[in-house]
Amino acid sequence: MQTETSNKWLKSINQQKVLRLIFIEGPISRVELAKRTGLTQQTVTNIVNRLLSEEIVVERSPITSGSGRRPVPLIINGANMFAIGIEVAVKYVRGTLRDFNNRQVKEITEYVTAYESEEHPLRCISKVIDGLLSHIPDKIQLKGIGCSIQGLVDSRQGIVIYSPGLQWRQFPLKEKLEEMYDSPVHLENDANLLALVENLNGHLAESHNNITLKFDHGIGGAIVINKKLCSGATHVAGEFGHYKAFEGENAKLCHCGAKGCLTTLASVSGLKRNARISPEDLYARLLADDPEANRLFADITSAVGGAISNIITFINPESVLLTGKLFDKLRDVFIPSLSKYIAATVPETCQGVNLIYLPETPDESTSAAGLVMNQFFDVPLEQLP
Repeated sequence: MQTETSNKWLKSINQQKVLRLIFIEGPISRVELAKRTGLTQQTVTNIVNRLLSEEIVVERSPITSGSGRRPVPLIINGANMFAIGIEVAVKYVRGTLRDFNNRQVKEITEYVTAYESEEHPLRCISKVIDGLLSHIPDKIQLKGIGCSIQGLVDSRQGIVIYSPGLQWRQFPLKEKLEEMYDSPVHLENDANLLALVENLNGHLAESHNNITLKFDHGIGGAIVINKKLCSGATHVAGEFGHYKAFEGENAKLCHCGAKGCLTTLASVSGLKRNARISPEDLYARLLADDPEANRLFADITSAVGGAISNIITFINPESVLLTGKLFDKLRDVFIPSLSKYIAATVPETCQGVNLIYLPETPDESTSAAGLVMNQFFDVPLEQLP
């Protein structure tokens, strides 16, 4: 039985190797697949025939060459496979339906004032997914649902550990959605998902050690060491929002129970709750040279700059990526002040760090759909018996 199980997994791994290579580098011929994977041509032929019969892969016209049999290129049948990406935020649920050619088919957003119970976000997610499913010709073409969550997530178990804005604590979202839709569901914290996407083929693709910080409704972060996401023993590594950065009268009480957390004044919700001001209003008052606004902004810049400088000193990354709605609203004044502060406070040994500011906060529902595609073509080496 163990031998049978091992053979089954070996076949699965071989198929995923072929499939992922077609996805990443297609069009590609069977001969080239055999060379690149190290598999025999017969094994590759058997795998490809299986994928053709399941309409996951299609053939293109043979390549013109010299004498002999012309190679037949293979590509993923992306137009007939779909992924749903869901961004679960505090004020909305956004969903996008994309095909495996990465073309957007439909986007739906469900806005909320506040979630009333732990089931309320689930109802909003379900409403969005149901709307997107109506745009798929055949439900069997849906290959998975990806979710980007603002909160602490155990992505392996598919559990939202804690998200105060969503009313969730130890919430089994993966299990509930898979029961409802009979399709694979993948969960990831929003900052971790952004880091994964940017490290795969984005602004951090050339970096091996980096930090992603997202200053949004709350503050999230992700740490990547040697191209591996560091989630920590209890999945809370990178929770920079609870870095103790404010003192004195600015040490406001945080929802975590402590005082002085970065998120209490350096996030959109923290500004509104503790300073009674929105990022848009703060920006307008800074342009008007309002003294109170200038003092508040100086305190925020000092706290954020000091926190990032210390993080850079502790971890010594090559790059730090910064994004979020707070930057979107305060970009013109925040970026120059923050860059200057960090340059003046990091030690000489870390002066080469690359600060990257995204032009705007990425669409996380698109990233969540990309998570489905990445998982679909993943090679499950860690699952080998």
